[in-house]
Amino acid sequence: MDHETAVKMQAAERYVLDEFSPEERTDFEDHYFGCTACADDVRAVSILAANAKGVIAEEEAHTAATLRSPGPATWRFSWGLVASAALNLVLLAGIGLQGLRLGPRKAPLTSMEAQFYQSFGVPAASRAEMKTLLVPAGSRFFGARFDLMPGQHFDSYEYQILDAAGTPISGQSVKAPAFNDTELQLAVPVSSLAPGEYVFVLLGRQQDKLIEISRAHLSIQR
Repeated sequence: MDHETAVKMQAAERYVLDEFSPEERTDFEDHYFGCTACADDVRAVSILAANAKGVIAEEEAHTAATLRSPGPATWRFSWGLVASAALNLVLLAGIGLQGLRLGPRKAPLTSMEAQFYQSFGVPAASRAEMKTLLVPAGSRFFGARFDLMPGQHFDSYEYQILDAAGTPISGQSVKAPAFNDTELQLAVPVSSLAPGEYVFVLLGRQQDKLIEISRAHLSIQR
């Protein structure tokens, strides 16, 4: 999936609302892990969805209190909450992110849900014994940390996941980050992989030349 397609199909909104098929979800994840704009959109929609859920929960609590002791002032306040929740849901499901792009995002970080994920140091490919990366089944991605040789620089990076026969079944090319560091970490999507044994290969591209940086066994645990 390219960026233009993701924007046209409102992929960020549909991703957060869980409207994608497993194949569409995997295609979008492969894209947005390397696309800053789409990653920002996913965060923005997640915050909006969390806020809408909070407003609805508050409205339900006030509605329950109103049923126990109905009063004109309470009903007016309750309907105000309903209107606010409806506005959030309309923005989320219909209008999309176009309105959000009109001004700078100032959503509170506390509205975002924290997430843990596995992270591994992947040794250089020149080592004789390959490391095994144990990733729990159902993981959406894992982090691959790797070191560059002093003075080494690549224009982009590429990972490949090989099956038992050595055939690439998943992979993606990612532009090198703007910052200059000798240790990097790459988020690798694995939600489309069934439990089993694979080989993870990380390569760096210098002009038209691919150089293998790291290689490891990848075990998606059952």
